[in-house]
Amino acid sequence: MIGQDKTLIAAAQALCAQGRFADAATALDRAVAIAPDASAPRAMLGDVLLQLGRPRSAATAFEGAVQRDPFLHSVCRIVDDAVTEEARSRTAVENCRQILARYPRFAPAHYDMACALLNLGRKEEACRAAERALMIDATVPTYYHPLIHAGNDLQRTRAVAMLEQLEQHEDALDPLDRASLHFLLAKAYDGQKRHAPAFDHYAAGNAIKRTLVKYDEARELGELHAIAAAFTPDRLAALRGTGCTSTVPIFVLGMPRSGTSLVEQILASHPDVHGAGEITALPDLIAGHGFSSDFATASAERLARLGADYAAKLTAIAPTAARVVDKLPNNFRHIGAIHLALPRARILHVRRDPLDTCFSCFQQNFNGALDFSYDQAELGRYYKAYDALMAHWHAVLPADAILDVHYEELVRDLPGVARRMIAYCDLAWDPRCLDFHKTERAVATASFDQVRQPVYQSAVRKVDAYLPYLSALRAALA
Repeated sequence: MIGQDKTLIAAAQALCAQGRFADAATALDRAVAIAPDASAPRAMLGDVLLQLGRPRSAATAFEGAVQRDPFLHSVCRIVDDAVTEEARSRTAVENCRQILARYPRFAPAHYDMACALLNLGRKEEACRAAERALMIDATVPTYYHPLIHAGNDLQRTRAVAMLEQLEQHEDALDPLDRASLHFLLAKAYDGQKRHAPAFDHYAAGNAIKRTLVKYDEARELGELHAIAAAFTPDRLAALRGTGCTSTVPIFVLGMPRSGTSLVEQILASHPDVHGAGEITALPDLIAGHGFSSDFATASAERLARLGADYAAKLTAIAPTAARVVDKLPNNFRHIGAIHLALPRARILHVRRDPLDTCFSCFQQNFNGALDFSYDQAELGRYYKAYDALMAHWHAVLPADAILDVHYEELVRDLPGVARRMIAYCDLAWDPRCLDFHKTERAVATASFDQVRQPVYQSAVRKVDAYLPYLSALRAALA
């Protein structure tokens, strides 16, 4: 058996020279079976499958080659070790370059590079990378994402036309691809103010995503109610003042799509502040320290240790920064824990009109665990539970424990609200906070493009154009 895989590769090369690609694929399949840990036969099989017009199978073959390539295996691990979103995105770009240097027709690597470049604000390069992916395989709806969200007029027009062609055969796509197709067409039609067809596609995309998640509404809402019930005034009073005294953390939290990315971008434009993005350090540490959601077993010592461990993680991310922003919206669940474990942390809660917030969630094809967002009624009920928990925090915590930042006021009076935010964070005013759109940093949320524009008010009551279609959401919020 030794060397038989190389014999089959040589035979495949000869068959390709004769134009016999199907026979070559058969030979390479045998080579892969004989040498499953080798990258070479899989890489060549990818090229042959592209010749046969089978780009999806080719991508699978190339992916197998990448995973088995010793050099790339070590290179690609680096991205998991990157601490900041900036480092992660830049590392991802370099990893993709390394992969494509060896496997230039591996379409997913072109797309991954496009996504990393979008995070870094390099839109033109991102769109070119997406176009290279589409030249290899135009049947993957996700590859059109950079062009729909960040392309020029011509690129968007072409992308919409191709997506409309894919829609004619959407039954051949898997559910995730079909959902992506609908969300992208909805985004394109929304930009054209074609609200009726846009909503039809939003509804279709969300309906597909809802079938793919296991959302236990009773459990989710029950957890939010349990948190409020556990953090009573007496419990808080008994443990207050015993946590870590670090002044590094700033938490920006609230519902997704409420304006948290904008608030973080303004803060991160201050020279003494680092924006860490949506990191999971706090919930990870809460789970790692063995706390239940009600903190019934919390002691002063354990809370202080939790706070110190969290502060150490932030300091490792940005050692020279006076303040580090943690912009995980879902941390609104943990405000009680933050108040006890990190009493000198600053908490900025971003509020936006409930309908605008919820419909903006409904417009997003989220990658994360936001399973409540794919059904109008479930989305509205989740918002109500979130709102009730925030009301609880305001009722049981000191008045200065949380600063509410209202999105509508922020975009109407940027200088006034920005100054209030900076003062609340115990920082000297810096005018660069008003030029936040010029700050170069990686942004990996759905607002990657919005935070790189000057402040605008067009998102206020944007939901009004869709009100006739949102009866279930409106009823749940009423």
